Amino acid sequence: MSAQAAQEPADWGRTPPTSLVGRALRALELLSARPLGAAEIGRELDINRSTALRLLSALAETGYVVKDARRKVYSLSKRHVLSLVLGADLPLDWSRRIDPALVQLRDATGDSVVLGIPAGADMAYLAYHPTLHAVGISESVGAVRPMHCSALGKAYLSALSPAELEALLPDVTFVGGTDRAVRDRAALRRQLTEAARDGYATDLEETFADVRCVAAPLRIGRALVGAVGVTGPVSRLPLTRVRELGNQLRHDMARFEAIARA
Repeated sequence: MSAQAAQEPADWGRTPPTSLVGRALRALELLSARPLGAAEIGRELDINRSTALRLLSALAETGYVVKDARRKVYSLSKRHVLSLVLGADLPLDWSRRIDPALVQLRDATGDSVVLGIPAGADMAYLAYHPTLHAVGISESVGAVRPMHCSALGKAYLSALSPAELEALLPDVTFVGGTDRAVRDRAALRRQLTEAARDGYATDLEETFADVRCVAAPLRIGRALVGAVGVTGPVSRLPLTRVRELGNQLRHDMARFEAIARA
């Protein structure tokens, strides 16, 4: 199975809806897998291209769909969808608002800074600002890391309520990471207890060898949106530096929240 096919919704081939609302929701489902043109959406919804184009244009007006005029395709605005899921009081452009603060953090620390949001039992990079050093960790927006071994994931998990954590833990497979990564719930719970106490979580060569990361959970209002982390090679992140960065991140999160809600 190709990577593209693996990303398509499981119900891709079900009977197309006939109501306007149903078609709009199905279009959003289809666009969550990959960008599509009006003709492709029309075929999947069993409507003509003109009708599909009007539907996509209407969705684009709401901000939940974005048009690429050059490629003539439409894609899902994950920022809008995320804000919808996390809460109505969350600013739609919250991630854009804090992006300058992420750059400032990168400039202050010198190493790569990432903003991760939950994606099932993984964390997906919503923002990434590479290191200023000649040698660093190569990442990209959209990269996905397992929650059980990444600092971003553990920081996020540590900030969940007990009920939310219990609901999510069954989805954690403990697949991926190095031989330093935890492989059972008991060990993960111990790390989460420490992270909740400290206000930050660490990845000490648990996702990749010779790479460390430290992250703190990010809340905006009552919504836990994800985590912000600093990552770099072991040579630049000894344990003393990891603790320093963790304490810095813990205090910075209040500033990030204020910027996002301004």
